[in-house]
Amino acid sequence: MIDPMTRKEIVQNLHSAIDCEMTDQDDKAYQFYVESLLLVVQSLKQDTSVCNLTIKDKCNLIEFAKQSVGRVCKLLQKEESEPERDVNRSHPSAPILPEVEDNIDTPPPNLKPFSQSDLEEQKLMAQYHRRYNLASSTVEKQNLELELARELVEKAAITRNRLMQATAWAMETAHLKFCIDEKLKEGRLTDSDFKMQRLFAISLQFNHGSSWITQMAFELFLYPYNTKIVRNVLENVLTDNSHPVKATMNKMQQKVEHMIDLAKRNSIAEGKDIMKSFDSIIEAIKTDLNIILEVVKALFEPLNTDKNISLTSEVIFHVYFSQLKQEIISLLRLGLKEVESKLNDRIKENILRKDSDISPAFELSETCKEAITKLHYITTLHNPYDMLSCTVHIFRILANSDFDKKHCTSMGADELLPRLCQVVLMSGLPSICAEAAFMEYFMPVEKALGEEGYAVTMLQSAIVHLTNS
Repeated sequence: MIDPMTRKEIVQNLHSAIDCEMTDQDDKAYQFYVESLLLVVQSLKQDTSVCNLTIKDKCNLIEFAKQSVGRVCKLLQKEESEPERDVNRSHPSAPILPEVEDNIDTPPPNLKPFSQSDLEEQKLMAQYHRRYNLASSTVEKQNLELELARELVEKAAITRNRLMQATAWAMETAHLKFCIDEKLKEGRLTDSDFKMQRLFAISLQFNHGSSWITQMAFELFLYPYNTKIVRNVLENVLTDNSHPVKATMNKMQQKVEHMIDLAKRNSIAEGKDIMKSFDSIIEAIKTDLNIILEVVKALFEPLNTDKNISLTSEVIFHVYFSQLKQEIISLLRLGLKEVESKLNDRIKENILRKDSDISPAFELSETCKEAITKLHYITTLHNPYDMLSCTVHIFRILANSDFDKKHCTSMGADELLPRLCQVVLMSGLPSICAEAAFMEYFMPVEKALGEEGYAVTMLQSAIVHLTNS
């Protein structure tokens, strides 16, 4: 019979070895495995002269030895196959990337979703639970416990290696996608580039582990000009809080909200000019929007057409400003309170006089009423794209002429401005100052020189005319 102290020491060594493996202390694990093997060998050698072990005891000891030898081999193979790190960095700010294979155009093999790995682990636990219940002796149960622990450690190591391979592949792909080395050499590397690289790498891993995103990406690849499919992809990615892009956008929104709250407090407590603080907020928002746009375009190549880029930007603006527009408007109203106060006085004056001195001949027609309704509608929108479209529609209504009813410049600015002033006064909306400023600050670049830019400029001109006259 095996000496109880020897058996206890063997089991303790094996447990210690497993614990060391789980904490990546491979050297200590190797030492414990060797010590357990030494104890097994000593027991078997002693039995050759004393013959105090039963056949079952010998089988158990040999099983201990087999499992220990197997784990030692695994540790040695792991040490041999561990990739060497490149310690020479071209720049201290360069990101540390895991070593990857030369071919990064295709994802590394054997990338499994974590849900599948969890399912395999559950099956393994159920299998060992059945075997454990059928075990007839304490030694068999101990062997099963050790075997299960080794299996779990091995699977955890495999999962960790797969994750490291996937991370290395994703980071290197992002490194090339955003031309990090080229920008570094040319001195154009910014913090936004690193943010885009990290977000793209994490999102790329997420996408490869998501069957529904893979399916949508395939549909987008087949039908890149189908607006419905493009919107479906964008809305699913930008509204799923589990997706890294949406999770990052949530953090960006929280950061901007904090900046707005801080600007308000400083303005109230210290009397600082709130519009100076607003410049940094504008810059932060534009940087955030650009990061999200570039990452989404990089994740889905078919989005890199002029039409799809515009649509992508519109959806991003819609999601991003849905949580921030009212906060931004409240900050703008604080910064423009003097202008808003003057406009409010003009509106009250107009109500008392029952008639505006801007254009006495211009009556409150159905066209004017429709324009006023649209002006009120602008305040309910949060997407700059929608607000700009509504503003253009107002100008098309007011610029209605016999020659051209489809373009807001069919009537000259000298004729259009009095009509617009009349609409602003009759709307009773002093907060339109902040709405116009919001559209001006966050107008997409491609809209600035078009009809939308002209409409916002005219609206701002009307406000200036009313508040300065």
